[in-house]
Amino acid sequence: MSAALRIAFVLPYGQASDGFFPDTFLGQLCADARAAGHDGRMVRVYYAGDRGEGDRAIGARLAAWLVDGRFDLIVVERLFDLAPIEVARAAIATRCALVVRGDSVEPAPGIDLIVGWQRGPTRAGTTRRAVTVWQIADAFAALVAALAVGTDPDAVPGVARVADDVIVHSTPLPPERAARRPIAPALDHEVIAHGAPPPITRHTVFGNAGCPYAADPRALPMYRDLTWPAALEVAQLGCAFCSMGGDYQRRSDDEVVTSVVDQALHVLTLAPTTRELVLDDQAALRYLAPLMRAAAAAGVPPVRWLIAARSDTLVRERPKLEAAIAAAAAGGHAIEIYLTGFEAFADAELERYNKGTTVDEQLAAVAILRALAAAHPTAFGYAGARGHSLLLWNPWTTPEDLATTIGNVRRHGLVELFDELGRNRLRLYPDLPIFHAAATAGALVDAWQPDDHGAGAGKGYHRERPWRFLDPRTRLAWRLAERLRAQLGLLTESIQLEAIAQFTAAWRGDADAVAPTVAQLERDLDALADRLRALATRRDAPPRGHQVRASVVRVVGPCNNGCPTCPNGERQQSEPARARVEAARSAGAPVVIAGREPTLRDDLAALVTAARGDEGRPVGIVSNGRRCAYRPYARHLVDAGLTGASIKVFAPLASAADAIARVDGAHAQACAGIDALVAAGVAVEARLGLHRDNLATAAQVVELAGARRVTQLRIEVALDAIGLDHLAATLAAIDTIVARAAHAGLPLEVSPLDAGPTLVGWLPVLPSAPR
Repeated sequence: MSAALRIAFVLPYGQASDGFFPDTFLGQLCADARAAGHDGRMVRVYYAGDRGEGDRAIGARLAAWLVDGRFDLIVVERLFDLAPIEVARAAIATRCALVVRGDSVEPAPGIDLIVGWQRGPTRAGTTRRAVTVWQIADAFAALVAALAVGTDPDAVPGVARVADDVIVHSTPLPPERAARRPIAPALDHEVIAHGAPPPITRHTVFGNAGCPYAADPRALPMYRDLTWPAALEVAQLGCAFCSMGGDYQRRSDDEVVTSVVDQALHVLTLAPTTRELVLDDQAALRYLAPLMRAAAAAGVPPVRWLIAARSDTLVRERPKLEAAIAAAAAGGHAIEIYLTGFEAFADAELERYNKGTTVDEQLAAVAILRALAAAHPTAFGYAGARGHSLLLWNPWTTPEDLATTIGNVRRHGLVELFDELGRNRLRLYPDLPIFHAAATAGALVDAWQPDDHGAGAGKGYHRERPWRFLDPRTRLAWRLAERLRAQLGLLTESIQLEAIAQFTAAWRGDADAVAPTVAQLERDLDALADRLRALATRRDAPPRGHQVRASVVRVVGPCNNGCPTCPNGERQQSEPARARVEAARSAGAPVVIAGREPTLRDDLAALVTAARGDEGRPVGIVSNGRRCAYRPYARHLVDAGLTGASIKVFAPLASAADAIARVDGAHAQACAGIDALVAAGVAVEARLGLHRDNLATAAQVVELAGARRVTQLRIEVALDAIGLDHLAATLAAIDTIVARAAHAGLPLEVSPLDAGPTLVGWLPVLPSAPR
């Protein structure tokens, strides 16, 4: 006799964000279960992401919710926190089923059943088969039906049974049923979170399964001689770290378009606050224009469609993307390329991943994305969702690889593409070729080291196999990246990583020296950060500077200096500068124009005038000051409305300053520019960025500033400029500058270490003005 089951569908997130995990798949399984007469409930679980008390508290609340619900079956699509499931299984007679649409997974404690564990090979036998959402949904429905009547789950095709974390029975997924039913997921849910949950504005719709990229990793020396057990299903084609390559379950474009439009209408009817639809299809560009036209014709409300695409596809199929953008714009929709698997910007790393692309090809793709976004600002984007992937760390990564990738990221302004650069690292599972390469190289370990947890839990992915870095320098780099990010935050993360790559590339210690090296650097870093923070908020001598808060407009463009540590090259301009000036004015505050190099812009005076407005609002710039050495130009800016300027001084002495700026005569021009601006009545701040090559003489900047009659001095510290091996020397130089400034009565401002060289939101004013 069939019984109605109580089924919990659990959607866990590793942080207080939905990210790009598809809630609609479990929603479909829940809808199917309800249609069959069962009681299905969905819960979104938002962890704190702290891997500590916050996460444990959320886990305990989930466990209590499961126990209180007396569920017969718990269903998850991913599982990185095992504790709540184990608590529920111990307290109530329940089972837990993991459903797998193609991700890499492993049996784990608390999991009893896996739907989709075994897929079977492709017809050609070259790799394992990709599976569709219908196959998984059908197998899951059959499993629920079997459990409802007490049938042994082993009799259900496509279901694997787990005992003691080992698969003890498994059968391949059967083919789809003859007729596909519409995908119409349930979207109601309960929430477990710290405080208010994030608003849900993004849902997933499904196109084709799998990925058409099918290069064989075994063509590369790293993979050529690898073997694995014959019974183990391995994704043998495509990217070596990905489970989807080599088998793309392509349906007719008309069928896909009709299905996706129907899904969109369903989602937007049940969840009208949806603003973005993620199209789950790795090769959608060919039917994207017809999809946009069909969506508009069917009355799909305007949304942003998030699309995945390989970088080489973007170059090769640009005309198709342009046609899709035009079709989207005509219907009021927008397209964003949200997921391109760049993975690295070092060719050695790209080869390890079997990406089939080069750094140059990836940069060409980024250039296309930027050009299309500039041409179609309302209908196309590529950096809003920041979902592009970068695997910065793997067992083979060297500090040199890290330096190459981070250098390219900074040099080409690629920070805009990624979220949390330093946390993105490889996850290893036995169904991936790169797992077996790591095993052969001796990179697999039995357990994570005490200060390491892998990438899965923090990002919300499945539990992964522990591994180690083969190069102890990279082990040190990873430890430092975690420590610096925790101390200094994300604003200067690329700078932190650049400094780490520099330091570890020259480090010659072994594995035993990693911990004491980290400990010493932590002490030096804490001392420097604490001192800068105290100076930035001090109440005692030397006197504080004369300045007011300002709204910042950052500009991009050429620069007549060649400073290798300049952060301004990382930024991209998203809209015309004049529009951003108007937006800055809307805050009612003074305006500062900063970025890469403002004085080289032909429209700078016009921007200053626009920022000043009819009311004569104070306006400043942050600049290297060189062009202001030409007094008519400086006068021109003052006439346009310039009232303040922060001028970069790279060292007190010309030889060191010119070497840092990489331009002979730059220092003399900067000093002449300061003089011209001061003579024209501008409040000028001398901005000294400390550098490994100016530490010995840095305190002489006090005399330089006094001679130039500046309003105040500012010192700032960028870790890549000083180097992690000069933290103590930097602290000593700062103390000397502070003492000299106090003795001279020179007003001094200090940027905290977590701001690095990015703090530009203070406008210098003349001493008679209010502070």
